[in-house]
Amino acid sequence: MDLHQQLFNYINKSGAPVALGWKHCQRVYHLARELSQHLNLDDEVLYIAALLHDTGKYPMYALPNVDHTLRSKGIATNMLKQSSFDPEKLPIVLEAVELHMHYSEPGFHDESVYLRDANILDHLGNIGIMKLFSLIGEDPLIGTPEDALDRAQMFAEALPKKVYTRTGRRIAVKRREETMRFLAGLKRQSYEYAWI
Repeated sequence: MDLHQQLFNYINKSGAPVALGWKHCQRVYHLARELSQHLNLDDEVLYIAALLHDTGKYPMYALPNVDHTLRSKGIATNMLKQSSFDPEKLPIVLEAVELHMHYSEPGFHDESVYLRDANILDHLGNIGIMKLFSLIGEDPLIGTPEDALDRAQMFAEALPKKVYTRTGRRIAVKRREETMRFLAGLKRQSYEYAWI
């Protein structure tokens, strides 16, 4: 079985919430490619990092009190060392996996920078709102629709400032506006969120 099929199986057997599983990984990968189209990134590194970046968050692999980025890095290390993956590329994949969150500084490699920006952007706009609402009851921070709305507001205010690349910042502004339009419309239609 090739590595790509192995990763697909790994994610699908992990108990990953739909919002954070295979399709999220695919969106992050394709968006990172779109953002970096003017560069010549290592596509294999980008793809593998995109598939493995959240594995430490999935129920089958998560550990209590361990940041999912570090857990994901450990899982990626073990998996890739046991495969035929090029060992010279391994440090770049691991950097991208470890530094993919908005609270991390961008890494030194372009693959890491663009993966991080793409992951941040996937938390904004229409797709970000859909993800938040699909995680109600599955994420400890999102127990109710009100929690999802609060998180959407927080993401819209904070995340665009975390995007590093110029193209990413332009997309972040648009996705922030999508989020704010949605929240404003929902607020009007639900009597200031009272009827959610």
